[in-house]
Formats: sequence, C-alpha cells, structure tokens
Amino acid sequence: MKKLGAALALASLLAASAFAQPDRPRKYEFSLTFGLSIPGGADTSLYRDEWTQELLSKFIDENTFTPASSSVFSCQGFAAYFLKERWGIQLGLGIYSINIPNTSTFNFTYSLKGGAAVTTSRTWEGTGRLKSVPLSLNVLYKWRKPRWEAYVSAGPTLFFNGFKAQSTAGFGVSDVAKVLTYIPPNWVETVNQKVDALPVAVSVPAQSWVGFGFDIGGGADYRLSDKWALTADIRYFRCPVKELAWVWAPGTYSGIQGELANWPFTEVNGDYAAGKTTAIAVRASSLRIAVGLKMFL
Repeated sequence: MKKLGAALALASLLAASAFAQPDRPRKYEFSLTFGLSIPGGADTSLYRDEWTQELLSKFIDENTFTPASSSVFSCQGFAAYFLKERWGIQLGLGIYSINIPNTSTFNFTYSLKGGAAVTTSRTWEGTGRLKSVPLSLNVLYKWRKPRWEAYVSAGPTLFFNGFKAQSTAGFGVSDVAKVLTYIPPNWVETVNQKVDALPVAVSVPAQSWVGFGFDIGGGADYRLSDKWALTADIRYFRCPVKELAWVWAPGTYSGIQGELANWPFTEVNGDYAAGKTTAIAVRASSLRIAVGLKMFL
C-alpha cells in the first residue's frame, strides 16, 4: 500500500508539473496550424468579335469565361523570437491549393441579308487550379495573462504562386462557295454560304510567379503548460493581382451546328482570337482562419 501511495503521489506531482501555470515568458515560439482559407480566385474574362461577309449582314460571337472558387483546407507554420517580453519577430510559411473550375458560355448571332437573325448558345465546363505558398516576416506584439495570451502581427510577405486553366470557346466561321450556272443566254453566279462556330480548346498554360504583398492578423493562445498551448489565428494575406492570357489551340474542329466539319483553326486564327480575349485576373489574396498547437522554448 505504501508503494501504491508513493506511486500515486509521484503521478500527481508530474501531472501538476505538466499542467502548471506558466512561470515565465519564453523567448521562442513554434506553432503549426490547420484551417480554412478563402482565396480571391479569378475574375471573369471575355472574348467578343463582330464581322460581315458576303451574304452575312452581321455576325457577333461572344464567349464569357466565369471562374468559380470556394474555401479550401490550408496549413501554416510560425516561428517567433521575442526581443523583449511583448515584442518579437515572427516567420511564417503556409500553403493552399484550390480547384477553380470555370464555365464557358458562348453566344453567337448572325443574320443573312434580307433574313431574320439567328441566335445559338452553348455552355462548356472547364478546369483550373491555383496554388499559393506565402512566406512572411512579421513584427509580433503579445498581451500576456496567466493562462490566456493574445497577439497581433503583420509584415511583408512573398507569395510563390502557380495557376493553370483549361476550357472551350466558340469561334465563328463562314464558308462561301460561288457557283457559275449557265442560264441561257447568260452565266449566273450563285453564292452559297454556310455559317457555324467551332468549339476551340483554350487554356491558360501552367505558370508560376512571385508576388510581393503583406499579411496582417492576430489570435489567442491558451496555455496548457509551461511549454504547450492551443492557438487560434485569423489572418489576411494581400497579394497583387496577376493577369494571365488565354491561349487558343490550333487544330481541326467541327462546327457546333453541323454545317462545317473538320474545319481548320490555324495559328493565325488563334492569335487573332487571343488578341480579342481579355486576360484572366488571378487573385491569390486570401482570408485564413485556423487552429493548432504551439510550443514554447
């Protein structure tokens, strides 16, 4: 019984020591947090063209690329060194990677001379992905209580970003055939014209870039012991917007109306269409809410 009592007393002493009230501020802090990031995503881009040819009095084709984004799981680590009891320097490194699907909506309207206008629409679903790795160097200020500690931090941030996207876009085309027919006593020229739109593959090729911005945030720690704490952090990351160009892929395509089959879409056509397509604006800025574990040394 004496041995059992001694063992229980020792266990109680160790437990009390492990969860004792923190006795002094620590110089170093290391934390790992997991949470939810809400990125800015990407903006809508537009292709539009208007032209006439032979029997066509007007042809208008318009394509809208609409990206969609949502929140995503992310993780981030921090290391801090305190120069004074309340003031310190904080280094942060995080990562998130999010799917950004896009919806491509195509409308084209044309009218033959003397005829009524014809309108046709198509919708295609595309894919996209944004990845961002922010590296921050912050100034840190902390309010200390026996169990609870609150802090704010802010500073410059380097963003190592990557983005790619794929979709489909419509491109209006027309085929004109002129036929001479002899109707005595004259030759008569007849014009046959077919109108269609090609479903062309478009993409934003995988690209990487570095952006310079800042982050600002704050949070609270609940001390479990002299060396461990639960931590919660909310932080806003501001990264400059990056504009990336859509590339139209040359190839052979068949029209969506079935009027033209195996129609060539050349590099010249691709350059022309790309010149009329607004760039997609990628926003790597994000709001992040996270919780995790912090260690003091």
